[in-house]
Amino acid sequence: MDSEKFGNLIKELRKKKNITQKELGEILHITDKAISKWERGLSIPDVTMLNKLADVFEISVEELINGEIGNEKEVNIEKVFEDSKKSKLKRNIITGIIITIILILAVIFALTIGEEKEINYDTDPDFMENLSVIGNRIAEPDRIVYRNENGEYVEFEKDTEEYKKIEAIIGNSIKTFKEYGQPVTQEELDEIHSKSFVEFDYDTISKNYCIPLNKEDNSVVIKLADTGGNVFSDNIENINKIKQALEDLARGNKKYELTYKEEISKNTFEEIEYNKIENFKEISYNGIYQAKIDNIEEYNEYKEIFQISIDEEITEKTFENNMIILTLSRLPEINVQVNVGNIKYTYDKLNDTNYNYNIHVLVVSKIVNTDCIYNTALSEIEVQTENNIQEENKEFFVTDFEKFIEEYNNSTSRITLEEASEIAEVGFKEAERICGAFEKSTQISKIETVSPNNLFTRKENEMDKNYDGNIEVYTFVRTDNMDLNGVEIYVDVRLGKIIGGRCFGD
Repeated sequence: MDSEKFGNLIKELRKKKNITQKELGEILHITDKAISKWERGLSIPDVTMLNKLADVFEISVEELINGEIGNEKEVNIEKVFEDSKKSKLKRNIITGIIITIILILAVIFALTIGEEKEINYDTDPDFMENLSVIGNRIAEPDRIVYRNENGEYVEFEKDTEEYKKIEAIIGNSIKTFKEYGQPVTQEELDEIHSKSFVEFDYDTISKNYCIPLNKEDNSVVIKLADTGGNVFSDNIENINKIKQALEDLARGNKKYELTYKEEISKNTFEEIEYNKIENFKEISYNGIYQAKIDNIEEYNEYKEIFQISIDEEITEKTFENNMIILTLSRLPEINVQVNVGNIKYTYDKLNDTNYNYNIHVLVVSKIVNTDCIYNTALSEIEVQTENNIQEENKEFFVTDFEKFIEEYNNSTSRITLEEASEIAEVGFKEAERICGAFEKSTQISKIETVSPNNLFTRKENEMDKNYDGNIEVYTFVRTDNMDLNGVEIYVDVRLGKIIGGRCFGD
């Protein structure tokens, strides 16, 4: 293409149609400076521009390239200019519409940011699939309890639609399982329970399952124990979806606070008439009876029978959000621990029955599982808290006596008295729950030959059953101050195993 001939042709056509370089530039959507360079032969347009130029001047592309017109034509440049202006207006309108749509979407996003998207549970299949954890891994809970970030509790009862939907999404979100995972201390669990969580709760067992929902905590399932727990699963998908579903389903449900108050009645009494406590549950520890009260009429009845006098005013309104656990006990001290899954009572050790009956009144939130109450003596708690000594030291107790006697007869080793004394300490801890505790200061030791027996040896049936064979043992004896009651522990001299013992006295 001859740039000079091309430039002269463009200049001639432009002037002939009486339009300026600026007006031609507007038609072509380029600058007037580009037009000027073309006309002076300093540059030529891009190939894609040739079709546009040919349309403007109503000539062929070939004529543009040759720089001359084969048959001179009258160009209606005004019409082309008007069409170009209309095209530009159309583009501006379309651009404006697009910008408006973008702005509307931006406003909607700004208004809804932070809000949770509504979930259509009826059409989302993830919510309605069968719960994968129900059955061989996690038993179906009797209820589901949710604590939101405001510290409010919501209960989802079994067989309700809300329960089924929560059960489904949680079940489909748990992907890995560990029977005994990383331990969680009671202090760590208390911290988790002070924030947002969801918990699978059972009426008859305390081994609940808790999922922390606080963003600082990991997405895990914790299997609860008597104290603390273990990580049951460390792989939960859709944790945000779980939180959203719980919040959605909690709307409109009654909210509870986890509160409780306990008082001891100012009045005590020496004896009780059994016909007046026929609805009470007798606890295994002597002199302890409990009843659950869920209405003002029943409470007033017991108030009159036992002359209950406490500072807390109990009215019909009390039972809107609370229940009452009434405990009759001759023990001087009762400690209570309350959480969503259960109530745990611990008592002073019962040494005699010369106390009057005390009346303990616990006013507790309905969100608490009042069907799950644990009653323990402080002596049991002491045994449990000493590193769970029964479980951790069970290897010291012989349960397979036939195997033991064979190993004993084949052994030529011998343990020292000091080593045997340390092993016997484990046996005395186990013996406490059967024979009671005796002071270590009374301990004596001796070497003798005995027949192994089943006492203290962790058999299901703890009858004092003897086994064949005479075994040389270190015998450790502890007694009371009068030497009338006591306990013996047998530790064999070769393998260092606890092979039995004896309780004696009244």
